[in-house]
Amino acid sequence: MSLARSYLFVPGTNKDMIKKAIASDADCIILDLEDAVALAEKEKAREALKESLIRFSKEKEIFVRMNDCETSFWEEDLICAVANGAAGVVVPKSESEQNIRLVCQKIREASSDSASNFQVIPLIETAKGVQFAYAIAAADEMISKMAFGSIDFSLDIGCELTASGLELLFARSQIVIASRAAGIEAPIDTVFADFNDVAGFENEAKIAKQVGFKAKLIIHPRQIPITNQLFSPSEQEISNAKSIVKAFEEAEENGVASIAVNNKMVDYPVYKKAKRLLFYSKQEEESSIS
Repeated sequence: MSLARSYLFVPGTNKDMIKKAIASDADCIILDLEDAVALAEKEKAREALKESLIRFSKEKEIFVRMNDCETSFWEEDLICAVANGAAGVVVPKSESEQNIRLVCQKIREASSDSASNFQVIPLIETAKGVQFAYAIAAADEMISKMAFGSIDFSLDIGCELTASGLELLFARSQIVIASRAAGIEAPIDTVFADFNDVAGFENEAKIAKQVGFKAKLIIHPRQIPITNQLFSPSEQEISNAKSIVKAFEEAEENGVASIAVNNKMVDYPVYKKAKRLLFYSKQEEESSIS
């Protein structure tokens, strides 16, 4: 289970930015072969991607945002990512289970070890993608989690992006619920385009966390600290979870399954949520030590 909170986009052709991203505190980086690369530069970008993967893939989890399956570039992007050590691919404009299954099939064909650890992250960024989010999430066991792209989504449905995020609430909730129902990890929230607007970015990240997202796509290193802090449990949250688990397990031994802790009702769902939080915090602590 992944503990990654921050996924930093980097143009796949920019070697200096890639080197800086590898040295940053971002949990993962995404080398972009899609929007950040001009049509005439796609083949050149793939060669640069190969060099970067060979050089850096053992230092940090590197994902590749390939071109979407309606283009002529996607298959070569995919083969390059698989063959050179990428942790996985981000599949843009994911709209159907058929396309995702095709991607997973090509990965298995291109991999000598059945790609057992290779991750596929469908990027949901259209109305059709939101509508069929569960089918996409459940399409193949190679899918680790989904991600949300609000900019393309807003263009597709013709809505205006606002600070409140109200216009995205249904789409975000649909993606979170589909992920849970399909048994995959919680999704990654969309990028926030204005990297100079720190307050706006933090506000959007908080909204995403409230809805159920556990990570965020980011486009600038200055967004990393807020992301990593916000999507990690606070000391107060960990302390509360420990109190809940201790009190509930003691009550359960005496045949009681509904108690009050700090003036709040605790039953099995609340207990399980607290246990899950402690599990994540322990894994995160062990990961930082290693």
